Amino acid sequence: MKPSARIYCLFARLSLLLFVGIQACFLLPILATPVNAQPGAVAQAWVDYDQALQHIRAGQNQEALPLLRRALAVLQDNVHLKADYLVCLVWTGAYRQAVDYYRRHETELQQVRYVSRNIAKAFYEERKFAQARTLYARALTYDPSDAEAFKGLIYSCCRLRDFLSAYQTWEESRRRGLIPAETVNYMGVFLLARLGASYQAEQLATSQGVKDPELLATITGDQAVERLQWEEVDLAIQILETQLARNPDNYRARSDYIVALRQKERMAEVLEQYAILEGAGKPTPYWATRALADAYLYLKKPEQAVIFYKITLKKDPWEPLKSLVGLYNCYVELRQWDQAAKTLTQVEDLLAKTRPLVRDKKAPILRQKRYIEEKQSLITDQGWFLAYQDKLQEAQEHFEVAVKEAGLNPAFRSGLAHVYLWRQWPRRALEEFQVCETIHPLNKGVLVGKAWTLNTLNEKDQARALARQLYCRYPTDLHVQNLMDTFRVEDSLFFSPDVYFTKEFQGATEYYAVGSLEVPYSPTFKFYTQIVRQYISSEFDRGESLEFSWDRLNWGYDWILHPELAWRQAITFDYTRGRDLGSFTQVRWWPTDPLTIVAEFDSFSLNVPIRARAEGMRAKTGLLALRYVASDQLEGSLSFGVNWFSDDNLNPSATLRLNRQVINHPEVKLWLGTEINYLRYTDQDVSYFSPLYSYAVLLTPTVHWTHYCRYDTRWRSSFYPRGGIVKEHKESVYPVAGITYEQLLDISKTFGLTWNVSYDLRVYTGEYTHVLGTYFTFRKYF
Repeated sequence: MKPSARIYCLFARLSLLLFVGIQACFLLPILATPVNAQPGAVAQAWVDYDQALQHIRAGQNQEALPLLRRALAVLQDNVHLKADYLVCLVWTGAYRQAVDYYRRHETELQQVRYVSRNIAKAFYEERKFAQARTLYARALTYDPSDAEAFKGLIYSCCRLRDFLSAYQTWEESRRRGLIPAETVNYMGVFLLARLGASYQAEQLATSQGVKDPELLATITGDQAVERLQWEEVDLAIQILETQLARNPDNYRARSDYIVALRQKERMAEVLEQYAILEGAGKPTPYWATRALADAYLYLKKPEQAVIFYKITLKKDPWEPLKSLVGLYNCYVELRQWDQAAKTLTQVEDLLAKTRPLVRDKKAPILRQKRYIEEKQSLITDQGWFLAYQDKLQEAQEHFEVAVKEAGLNPAFRSGLAHVYLWRQWPRRALEEFQVCETIHPLNKGVLVGKAWTLNTLNEKDQARALARQLYCRYPTDLHVQNLMDTFRVEDSLFFSPDVYFTKEFQGATEYYAVGSLEVPYSPTFKFYTQIVRQYISSEFDRGESLEFSWDRLNWGYDWILHPELAWRQAITFDYTRGRDLGSFTQVRWWPTDPLTIVAEFDSFSLNVPIRARAEGMRAKTGLLALRYVASDQLEGSLSFGVNWFSDDNLNPSATLRLNRQVINHPEVKLWLGTEINYLRYTDQDVSYFSPLYSYAVLLTPTVHWTHYCRYDTRWRSSFYPRGGIVKEHKESVYPVAGITYEQLLDISKTFGLTWNVSYDLRVYTGEYTHVLGTYFTFRKYF
């Protein structure tokens, strides 16, 4: 081919390429639209896009959004349009929508550099700090002089507690000198403050001329918060009170002051300060409302505490754990068991979501430690929740498993020890408390439980000495206060009147009243006195009418000779006539947790069968009783007694009782029991009921129904039905039955009352008798 032809062909090819390029430029907007888009719609979309950009330049982002959406409906593949729409979402505060849109189009939008620094803000505001850190780092790589990306990266690292990366970012930008010095200095002060060096941050701000009022106010407030974190609460209160004296309208200082007062358990002042804060007309921060809820719970107002815990959960949905635990405690105090269980499940679910993040090897060690502590606290709460519902066997199994997995955890062992104590095994409980004390000598919960156990075991002096030590260390702790108050009540003057009335149709009518007064000399020795007035009359078929009365004065003492051995001794006599001297002796031996043995002798006893008492009989009485308490759900007793009547009639007897709990609901409990009685009389030639022998087999179920129980106040009804058979010498077998309804009302630690009413169908020598009875008493400690 000739050279001229070759030149012509080359020229033709270049012309063709140029023509194709021009056509491509003109056709690009068309190719970037849906195939079925009309040319007019495309043109209108570009017009909308242009108008949206004008609004954006004018700062009218909200007005730009509908135009961008309309343009996107046509120009669906335009990456820059998508990027501008995303940025506009961020600038209008639609962070959740922006994050969702970015995730759907992430691959395309990564091509547009200015997207990273803007969408990073959306992730940050949505508390997705790891993604925000990645995007801010990418934006800073694109433009090392981007001050906003620089600040956002440091903020994100601090949120993730990755302070090393935050410092490295700050140091690198400071070394390069591309970020304005004012911004670098500001972030240096911020970093020191976040690291807990607020005093150094204040000095750096002064030396570098950082004058941002918001940052400086934060640093000043952080000085008190740091003291709170280091449990230097008194110093924190001093700092905050100084700040409030200078500026009573300091919102941040008053909010932190409420938290500090809560930590010192000055709860009444928390309520006062919150009222001032609320009166300022500003929205209260979540940490102030949570402190207020804690204060209400401490002040035994759980209904109000529930309200403010729920408010806190709405204000702080990101870290709800403390508020959920507080809410759970409120529901327990209110005995709203379903709500408490639901809240505890929420805590469990929350920790389950946290676990995968913590198991990551890159997770901060402090966060891993915090998770372990929160998980162990949940396990402890789950065990106590069972115990609070009186599900002590399940609670025991729960804590025993926990102790096997973490034997050095004081909360697990203390919980197990408390369950042992409540299951009537104080010696086992003391062993666990002693192990806990060896591991953690200053653990408050362990020492409080040990004091309760020592008191139960009759180690009264040791228990009170330990309680006094605890009160000196923790005078505002509710558990310690409850311990001290209980011991004060036990060691105070006690008075109780008891009134009985019994009416047989036909038979005896009896009134019985006794007033008891106890005067403590020491925790292990008490004087007591009783004044007794007893009147009984009888009308029988033989037409006789008899009346007898007794006026007795009992004076004696209760003496705990040894933790396992107690002695009760009294002298009794007729105080109106100064005669009929008697003596009462009781010895109680408690060799093991389940077994208690009681032996007593009364030389002038009126506690004899009512038909004999109606004939004026009195007796010398002896008793030997063995009681075996296997657990809180099973107990039994065996007793042997004998009455030597004043007419020389001898009345030996034996009684066997067994009781088993079959329904154990927090409010309703059902016990099934049986009772077998056997008695004899040596003389049948007497005027009162005195068979050669008699035995009875009874079923004795018991129902306890708790209507109300909160703190020291309790209202409970009890039903004691009974039914069975009775067999007397020379008589047939007769069915018998009866029921007692009783109410117990404890108003406080120092006052309570009990009353009951009963009906029985009894058999005397083959004849039925209806018997009504009632009883009333109250207890008062001074």
